[in-house]
Amino acid sequence: MNCKLNKVNKLLKEYNQEHLLKFYDELNEDDKELLLDEILEIDFELIKNTYKKIGDANNSNTKNEFNPMIAKVLNMYSKEEKENFYNMGIDALKDNKVAVCLVAGGQGTRLGHNGPKGTFNIGLPSNKSLFQIQCERLIYLSKQVGKYIPFYIMTSTENYSDTVNFFKENNYFGYDKDKIMFFKQNNMPAINEEGKICLANKNKINMSANGNGGCFISLKESGALKNMKNQGVEWIFLYGVDNALVKIADPYFIGFTISSNQLAASKVVAKKHATEKVGVLCYKNNKPSIVEYSELPRELSDEIDSNGKIVYSNANILNHLLNIKFIDEIVDKDLPLHTAHKKIKYINENNEKIEPCKPNGYKFEYFLFDTFELLDDMAVLEVLREEEFAPVKNADGDDSPKTARDLTLNLHKKWLTEAGLDKNILKNNVIEISPLISYNGENLNKDDIAIILKDNNL
Repeated sequence: MNCKLNKVNKLLKEYNQEHLLKFYDELNEDDKELLLDEILEIDFELIKNTYKKIGDANNSNTKNEFNPMIAKVLNMYSKEEKENFYNMGIDALKDNKVAVCLVAGGQGTRLGHNGPKGTFNIGLPSNKSLFQIQCERLIYLSKQVGKYIPFYIMTSTENYSDTVNFFKENNYFGYDKDKIMFFKQNNMPAINEEGKICLANKNKINMSANGNGGCFISLKESGALKNMKNQGVEWIFLYGVDNALVKIADPYFIGFTISSNQLAASKVVAKKHATEKVGVLCYKNNKPSIVEYSELPRELSDEIDSNGKIVYSNANILNHLLNIKFIDEIVDKDLPLHTAHKKIKYINENNEKIEPCKPNGYKFEYFLFDTFELLDDMAVLEVLREEEFAPVKNADGDDSPKTARDLTLNLHKKWLTEAGLDKNILKNNVIEISPLISYNGENLNKDDIAIILKDNNL
């Protein structure tokens, strides 16, 4: 312990962070050990250098060159070409060449939900959580290919136990538990506006998950990447937990990507309007990039082509397919560390808990899409928002449980209409289709519709 304490003292003195041991002598031996270990995991040089750049970033005069990226849509291809995409995707899944990686580190705090966001119920008649909806969608696809698809779930340190226990308590929603691997993403400390690392309490630093861009190093450090390679996986479908309509490991998307001969591909949706606050997939300095809405010049955001479509329209929906060769290339590369001005809870020198009412410090995150700038090019597939993007981010208003629920039920209504269900039944009832019955509105025969009506007590 003395050796470790001496090492920590030297480190903290070097980086002017001695306050982290302010209450050290008041701790029991176990808490002392935990605090020292947590301190030794911090990259103080990285934090110092990133803090120094905060003012520079806010006053940057860097001029970037932007160019639009043209997304493809499935309907531009012939029936035979689309069938070929689908068959290629199905074959890749059958051959165990595709794994699914879910980024699920978020908490449901903004939704008024105490727990991981994936455990949240968006209010469908079935009361299914986001995790259950997505697992059942993957079960349906697994049955199509005759095997369970390898499923990797990245949690935060904070919600790891709650997530794993939720799956256990629900018997993994019928998925093969041996095909699911949970792993944690790394943390970064929060700092105040003077660059001091914040204490959450006497024996713990205020830490938060290091952003979705931290998934690559966590895949490697957890052994998940090695596990994938041992199974022969070549592609990783990566997505975020808060999309209620995500088509997990979509065979069309897989085939489209493989046919493109690119190492990466993204699904996008068209922007609702020119000033929608979404990241846009385009070229930045001749490299593929997802550019934040605040970074794209207004004259480019407003640009319209000859067909009346927004030119910079590829809205990011965190839906990517990445070749494992590409991940091997970038997993150890230093990505930019982004800062976010946030309200940071902390204890002061008198051990008083402070809950600020306005931003008082910074959190640090890596962004997954920064890796795209390491590519020469990538494939982009535009899909319909009403069919594949129902984000659950806010308690009410846009991108809320209500909008996600309405989008889901409206899509199911469309499927049932196309399947020929009596319009009066559709008009007078809210009907939900289980992901176990249909992935994309296909195979809705009379027997399936009878099951759907029974499930909805009709």
